[in-house]
Amino acid sequence: MPSLAPRLLAAGVCFGFADPVTNIIANTLSFRESEPDLSFREPEPDDAKRRKHKRKRKTNVREGVFSKIVAGDSPSPPELRTVAERSLQGLVSFLTSYFRYLPTWDALRYLSLARADLLVAVHLIEEDRCYHRKHKFRVCSPAVKSALKCAVCSAGQTNFAVFLDGCFAVVSHVSSFTNTLSAEGCCCFTVDDISWLSELLATPLKLRKHDEPMKLVRNRFNDPVIDVENVPCHLTEALRGTIMDRVHGHYLKAMSRFPMKDLQSHHHRGLLKAGYCFGPLDLVSNIIVNTLWYGISFSPTEEFEVNMISTLRHVEARSVNGLIAFVLAWFPEISKHQAMIYLLNSNLDVCNTVQMTKPKVCDDSGYMAAAKAASHPNPEAYSEFVSRYFSGVRSRVISLLQGSQVISSAKISEVCTLLAIPTVELSEPVVELTEDAMKRITQYKEEFLSQQSLVRRKVETALRNYKQSKVILGSYYDLGIICGLNDCVGEVTGVFDTKYKYTHNNSMDNNGKKILKPPSQ
Repeated sequence: MPSLAPRLLAAGVCFGFADPVTNIIANTLSFRESEPDLSFREPEPDDAKRRKHKRKRKTNVREGVFSKIVAGDSPSPPELRTVAERSLQGLVSFLTSYFRYLPTWDALRYLSLARADLLVAVHLIEEDRCYHRKHKFRVCSPAVKSALKCAVCSAGQTNFAVFLDGCFAVVSHVSSFTNTLSAEGCCCFTVDDISWLSELLATPLKLRKHDEPMKLVRNRFNDPVIDVENVPCHLTEALRGTIMDRVHGHYLKAMSRFPMKDLQSHHHRGLLKAGYCFGPLDLVSNIIVNTLWYGISFSPTEEFEVNMISTLRHVEARSVNGLIAFVLAWFPEISKHQAMIYLLNSNLDVCNTVQMTKPKVCDDSGYMAAAKAASHPNPEAYSEFVSRYFSGVRSRVISLLQGSQVISSAKISEVCTLLAIPTVELSEPVVELTEDAMKRITQYKEEFLSQQSLVRRKVETALRNYKQSKVILGSYYDLGIICGLNDCVGEVTGVFDTKYKYTHNNSMDNNGKKILKPPSQ
């Protein structure tokens, strides 16, 4: 049917929620032209004098269509991209938009392994990143819709709403499409087949829970058991970014459990200097214990109250370094990349996992390696505390930290009493600063307080606007502490600079509840 050629060239990209061939057909049939394109219409019946040119004319039309579908030896200019080139651009855009920290080159390698099947590539990346069930791909999730919109824009599609409707229509009728395509003796569609499939797309069914296209992925991959180790791309940096995201969530949970006034006045120091997430307990409890232990063991000469932490990225990055070093200390034969996969498989609960794998091995060697890799201010003291002293108070500390609500100041004080080591005198080395250094520190302090005031005003404004837009009755936010991911907001950065002019921050009220993720400022 040459009349479908304009629609194929305009919208016949191979990405969507089915296999590439089904996507091409569905996207072509779902497309609606604004104006008819006469360039590929079937020729009108010719008289006897022109009938001999009819075959040649059809051949030219077919060749013209194919030249606009397949890719050439070199990339085409943006305005002349073929359907294949636009499809590839859309596939890459979807993966790099949906999966944070996924480089374009690795997205291409996954697509090559998946034979340009988008959902197979998604499945491989999820397996490689050890996604848990609640984080798996769901076609109706906002993240999927946003990534699909990025793919549609990069592929030059003109109507995202129509494209999205077609994708969901395919999901609801995927069995009918599959049966028609795989029918015995079906080498090409008839006009009746095209009409019937078009009617299906025009009448999508309501999606049910079992209408999940990811269930068909393993059948299309040919190998029912996917070995993650054979994925031909070692996404060390991408995996690290994934681990950093998960660690960040644990830090927000840990901070929400501190009494807000105590966190603002003094616990923030121990958190940023030594509040690492590795240790003998779960990650959140490790952060709390390590923060409190450092605070009481190396108390400051004076306190500095804050209501904003510019960035948690530094302590989170050092925590990840410590987690990786802990794994490598007990499994020296594996690579850093494999250590990251080990962490993701164990849900970052590294010590308990190591104990199950190698009983009675969590001694001071692993903790010493973790503390040194994390640039702990005093790795020797930390290693001695966690491997020799903490076991005697472990059960009592766990009982005090139970639950997920804010820990009372009284319980915090009790935990601090348990964590104090009476037999070991600990002291932080005293560094005498020059006059110039003191001036610089004073300047940094003034700049921080100025930035804190600015950010707090912006967050309070965002909260007021949010409350008014949602018309929330009886709600009141007592803004506690603000946690950012970037301490360079507003600075001019270069193209290759990893610091950005914008930030995402989390705000907590004085009850420790995360109340809003304001827009990037």
